[in-house]
Amino acid sequence: MTNMTISDEWLTYTWVRLRTGVEPHEVKRLLIKNGFDEATIRALMRDAYDGRRPISDVDHAALSNAPLTRRALNHPLLRRVPVSKAQLYVWPNFLAPETCDQLIALTDERLRASTTTDVFADPKVRTSRSSDIGSLGNNLVMQLDELIAEALGVHWSYSDATQTQRYDVEQEYKAHYDYFLPGTRDYQVHCQFTGQRTWTFMIYLNDVEEGGGTRFRRLEKTIMPEKGKAVIWNNLNPDGSVNPYTIHHGMKVRSGVKYVITKWFRERGWGEMFPAEYSINM
Repeated sequence: MTNMTISDEWLTYTWVRLRTGVEPHEVKRLLIKNGFDEATIRALMRDAYDGRRPISDVDHAALSNAPLTRRALNHPLLRRVPVSKAQLYVWPNFLAPETCDQLIALTDERLRASTTTDVFADPKVRTSRSSDIGSLGNNLVMQLDELIAEALGVHWSYSDATQTQRYDVEQEYKAHYDYFLPGTRDYQVHCQFTGQRTWTFMIYLNDVEEGGGTRFRRLEKTIMPEKGKAVIWNNLNPDGSVNPYTIHHGMKVRSGVKYVITKWFRERGWGEMFPAEYSINM
């Protein structure tokens, strides 16, 4: 397939796999298997996505000063929660109500029991159900990935596949950290390729009748669900160390149901972490 014309079908094939978390080398292997040469593969994947940057290149101080933190200084809705021990932001009406409704419907199509990375953890720690909507190649979800990445100012390739969670009455996620504790087996397993979790971008998809708040107990702050509202925080300190003040509790739903989107960003991705085009509308 040397010098072949790249069809929309193959462009879609390549980008969907990259965006849903398939490693670049595996995408390249699949393309070679389908007869593509190196030059065409590079054209499909672009040079920026040919490999992940090493963790040693991560500028954690710059990451703590991601474009979102500067946008919050003059944005009409986005604001920093007044705490000194962590970077915590709230963005009401981040998603339109109709988009939230579409994502709820997509979530309910493919629910599974939520899990934790610790296979020996008490199953009562996390009792919600989850949907791996980021692995579907759905256009709405890919547009959402772009929206979230642009809002934070960090390229989508530095993030995990998007998940949604559904919490019914009495379901919760007890106090936990989003980061992996360095030196543990979980850290060795889950950070070897993409690095540590950095920022968390969470969005409530509906109003909850009663309960379901997100409690940051060490910060003494509880954020209540509102349809379309985003809650964003940095799990790390500016020096790259983990921040224990980010411990949080998805509190029990007392009445109704709660839907949330969860998007975790990582230390490693492809190309520039802070694309210039993401800062145009700051």
